[in-house]
Amino acid sequence: MVKLKKYKYLTHFLFTSLFVLKFVNVIQARIPVESYIFWVMPLLIFYFYINKLWIKAHQWFCFVLIIYFLSSSLRVFGTESYWLDVAEVIIIISLFIHIMFGPKIINNAN
Repeated sequence: MVKLKKYKYLTHFLFTSLFVLKFVNVIQARIPVESYIFWVMPLLIFYFYINKLWIKAHQWFCFVLIIYFLSSSLRVFGTESYWLDVAEVIIIISLFIHIMFGPKIINNAN
């Protein structure tokens, strides 16, 4: 049960970090608010189901994170990378690895 609590705390931390990091882009006027809302909506939907510890949500979210990784890696490995973009890629990779091992942790807790 302790592992499951640690897993949920780390999940909350990674999601919050990703939301805040992307919102800093809005504050710096790098992206419009509408783009941020469009970007964050799928994450919020999956965040809701991942909090309920649905294993299928974890599996599908890994596929969605690949799309987010590809779009952010284009900015990082493009002509000019910015530190926020690099941090976003690092958090997305961390979240992917974390979510990928989620079903195993959930099954071991039950």
